[in-house]
Amino acid sequence: MSYKILIIEDEKRIRESIVEILEMNDYIVIEAENGEVGIRVAISENPDLIFCDMLMPLIDGMGVLRAIKSSIVAQTPFIFLTALVQTEELNTALSFGADGYIFKPFKSKELLDAIKKWL
Repeated sequence: MSYKILIIEDEKRIRESIVEILEMNDYIVIEAENGEVGIRVAISENPDLIFCDMLMPLIDGMGVLRAIKSSIVAQTPFIFLTALVQTEELNTALSFGADGYIFKPFKSKELLDAIKKWL
Protein backbone atom coordinates (compact mmCIF):
# COMPACT_ATOMS: atom_id res chain seq x y z
CA MET A 1 0.00 0.00 0.00
CA SER A 2 1.28 3.44 -0.91
CA TYR A 3 0.69 6.20 1.58
CA LYS A 4 -0.76 9.53 0.44
CA ILE A 5 1.17 12.55 1.72
CA LEU A 6 0.09 16.19 1.46
CA ILE A 7 2.77 18.87 1.14
CA ILE A 8 1.62 22.41 1.98
CA GLU A 9 4.47 24.73 1.06
CA ASP A 10 4.39 28.14 -0.61
CA GLU A 11 7.97 28.04 -1.93
CA LYS A 12 7.72 26.18 -5.21
CA ARG A 13 11.36 25.02 -5.28
CA ILE A 14 11.11 23.47 -1.81
CA ARG A 15 7.73 21.89 -2.58
CA GLU A 16 9.05 20.36 -5.81
CA SER A 17 12.12 18.96 -4.02
CA ILE A 18 9.96 17.31 -1.37
CA VAL A 19 7.63 15.88 -4.01
CA GLU A 20 10.59 14.43 -5.90
CA ILE A 21 12.06 12.81 -2.79
CA LEU A 22 8.76 11.26 -1.77
CA GLU A 23 7.79 10.06 -5.25
CA MET A 24 11.21 8.40 -5.60
CA ASN A 25 10.30 6.48 -2.44
CA ASP A 26 6.93 5.35 -3.84
CA TYR A 27 4.66 7.69 -1.90
CA ILE A 28 1.60 9.29 -3.48
CA VAL A 29 2.11 13.03 -3.14
CA ILE A 30 -0.46 15.82 -3.21
CA GLU A 31 0.66 19.46 -3.33
CA ALA A 32 -0.81 22.72 -2.07
CA GLU A 33 0.82 26.09 -2.67
CA ASN A 34 -0.66 27.82 0.37
CA GLY A 35 -2.61 27.19 3.54
CA GLU A 36 -6.01 27.99 2.07
CA VAL A 37 -5.59 25.43 -0.70
CA GLY A 38 -3.97 23.01 1.74
CA ILE A 39 -7.02 22.92 4.01
CA ARG A 40 -9.36 22.22 1.09
CA VAL A 41 -7.07 19.53 -0.31
CA ALA A 42 -6.61 17.86 3.09
CA ILE A 43 -10.36 17.57 3.58
CA SER A 44 -11.09 16.37 0.04
CA GLU A 45 -8.13 13.99 -0.35
CA ASN A 46 -7.87 12.59 3.20
CA PRO A 47 -4.06 12.14 3.21
CA ASP A 48 -2.23 9.75 5.52
CA LEU A 49 0.26 12.45 6.59
CA ILE A 50 0.56 16.23 6.22
CA PHE A 51 3.78 18.23 5.99
CA CYS A 52 3.07 21.96 6.33
CA ASP A 53 5.22 25.08 6.20
CA MET A 54 4.74 27.43 9.15
CA LEU A 55 5.20 30.80 7.43
CA MET A 56 2.92 31.25 4.43
CA PRO A 57 0.72 33.98 2.99
CA LEU A 58 -3.09 33.87 3.27
CA ILE A 59 -3.29 31.26 6.04
CA ASP A 60 -0.13 30.40 7.97
CA GLY A 61 0.75 26.96 9.29
CA MET A 62 -0.91 27.52 12.66
CA GLY A 63 -4.14 28.49 10.87
CA VAL A 64 -3.91 25.34 8.78
CA LEU A 65 -3.28 23.24 11.89
CA ARG A 66 -6.32 24.70 13.68
CA ALA A 67 -8.55 24.08 10.66
CA ILE A 68 -7.26 20.53 10.18
CA LYS A 69 -7.64 19.61 13.85
CA SER A 70 -11.29 20.71 13.80
CA SER A 71 -12.13 18.80 10.59
CA ILE A 72 -12.81 15.24 9.50
CA VAL A 73 -9.06 14.70 9.02
CA ALA A 74 -8.21 15.71 12.60
CA GLN A 75 -6.43 12.41 13.30
CA THR A 76 -4.03 12.79 10.37
CA PRO A 77 -0.43 13.19 11.55
CA PHE A 78 0.65 16.81 11.01
CA ILE A 79 4.35 17.74 10.78
CA PHE A 80 5.57 21.32 10.45
CA LEU A 81 8.39 22.25 8.10
CA THR A 82 9.98 25.37 9.55
CA ALA A 83 12.95 27.69 9.48
CA LEU A 84 11.85 29.02 12.89
CA VAL A 85 13.94 27.97 15.82
CA GLN A 86 12.03 29.76 18.57
CA THR A 87 11.18 27.14 21.17
CA GLU A 88 8.07 29.02 22.31
CA GLU A 89 6.54 28.99 18.81
CA LEU A 90 7.28 25.29 18.35
CA ASN A 91 5.87 24.41 21.78
CA THR A 92 2.71 26.34 20.89
CA ALA A 93 2.42 24.35 17.66
CA LEU A 94 2.77 21.08 19.54
CA SER A 95 0.22 22.16 22.14
CA PHE A 96 -2.29 22.89 19.35
CA GLY A 97 -1.92 19.35 18.02
CA ALA A 98 1.08 19.26 15.68
CA ASP A 99 2.78 15.88 15.87
CA GLY A 100 6.27 17.19 15.19
CA TYR A 101 8.45 19.47 13.16
CA ILE A 102 11.43 19.38 10.84
CA PHE A 103 13.82 22.29 10.56
CA LYS A 104 14.67 23.79 7.17
CA PRO A 105 16.98 23.13 5.51
CA PHE A 106 16.53 19.40 5.96
CA LYS A 107 17.89 16.25 4.42
CA SER A 108 15.74 13.71 2.62
CA LYS A 109 16.49 11.19 5.38
CA GLU A 110 14.76 13.47 7.91
CA LEU A 111 11.57 13.49 5.80
CA LEU A 112 11.65 9.75 5.30
CA ASP A 113 12.35 9.12 8.99
CA ALA A 114 9.35 11.30 9.96
CA ILE A 115 7.13 9.33 7.59
CA LYS A 116 8.27 6.03 9.07
CA LYS A 117 7.68 7.36 12.57
CA TRP A 118 4.14 8.61 11.93
CA LEU A 119 2.76 6.04 9.49
